[in-house]
Amino acid sequence: MAYEKKKDDSAQRLLREQIKNHDLQRLYVFHGEESYLKDFYKGEIEKQIGGTGFDEFNLIYLDGANMDEDAFNDAVESLPFGSEKKLVVIRDPEFSSWPARLKDALPEIFANLPEYLCMILLFQGIEYKPDKRQNLYKSIEKNGLAVEFSKAQSSELVKWLQRRFAANKKKISPADCDYIIFLCGSLMTNLITEVDKISAYAKGDVISRADIDAVASRVLEADVFDLTDCIMKGDYKKAISILRDLMEMKNEPVAVLAALTRQTQRIYAASLARKAGQGESYIMNLYNFRSSYPARLLMQAAGRTTPLRAARALDLCCQADTELKSNIPDQQRVLELVILRMAQVR
Repeated sequence: MAYEKKKDDSAQRLLREQIKNHDLQRLYVFHGEESYLKDFYKGEIEKQIGGTGFDEFNLIYLDGANMDEDAFNDAVESLPFGSEKKLVVIRDPEFSSWPARLKDALPEIFANLPEYLCMILLFQGIEYKPDKRQNLYKSIEKNGLAVEFSKAQSSELVKWLQRRFAANKKKISPADCDYIIFLCGSLMTNLITEVDKISAYAKGDVISRADIDAVASRVLEADVFDLTDCIMKGDYKKAISILRDLMEMKNEPVAVLAALTRQTQRIYAASLARKAGQGESYIMNLYNFRSSYPARLLMQAAGRTTPLRAARALDLCCQADTELKSNIPDQQRVLELVILRMAQVR
């Protein structure tokens, strides 16, 4: 069956349709942040092509960083064994490092892949940056389907989390799903581990906020949210305590300050939005949050300050950044001082 690439057709939807109809294309490009979805759809294709007992002949995996020309040609040209199709997965293809003769031949190869072949260019550790001026990428665009697996939106993630918990015979509210996304980040690959941990810890059938707090692994951004919230509330003792905990966990001072600066900038933006009569939905769209929870926290923090004070706090963060980059030996002291200086602003 021939599939027409329509502008209003998402690549993921088209990929699902092709898998459902057992009508795989000859060439795919899988890229984007969401490793879980890349692995999931690769697995779906593997299940269609494999399973004949001859996987070692029909499922071939090549290292795209160190490509051997003979291995590549053999993977493309050798016929499947005991199956109608074979799959060739090339992990992180760094085309610039490939042998010159092979690289020059790729546009023609991609344009004439045999019918029995399905090839996936799988970008995991490197970013897919197509230069559409080059014949290579023109050929990929014309003959393949590039599927970007981005982080899912909040509503999709909440439903997905509820299904994952249900598979573990647990129930969870949408609000607590939002809370998990805020605490642990929005990548499905990480969230799967958190779901399993929380499910194993929870004694009851319904996941509680206490269950989440007990075992969930917090991302740096979540801790910095708490830190800035303490600053806005005037609880500087607790803010310093959170900072010291972050240092104990071996977070780099530069990374902590970057997160603090980013969060302070968001509070400044939220205070301006609040003054202009905007609400949570505006902040959620502005920062493309996957959960409404951080937008709500930002608006609450903005209510405890003014745009002028938030701007001054942001300026102090920028000054601290200069100090950190001046090779001051006690970097933790620089971070503690910026918090105390924010106290004076308040």
